[in-house]
Amino acid sequence: MAGMDRLVRETPIGSNRWRTVLYNKDVRISTDEIEALGLLYPAYRWWMVSGEVAPEMGQTSPDYDEANRNLTSPNAG
Repeated sequence: MAGMDRLVRETPIGSNRWRTVLYNKDVRISTDEIEALGLLYPAYRWWMVSGEVAPEMGQTSPDYDEANRNLTSPNAG
């Protein structure tokens, strides 16, 4: 998904907060971070907030997209 450089460069959230969210499992992600990620990845918004995909509405997840790429690949199993 997004690298740390992109998160810091393209969101108003600083690098310290992104590192804390990423590496400190005792810290919960806030609505501010979810909103920032949703702006970077609008097709994943629903998945980020609900854990569900809704492909009929254009809302998928990285795993869903990868599975679809593999299904349409000529060498996919």
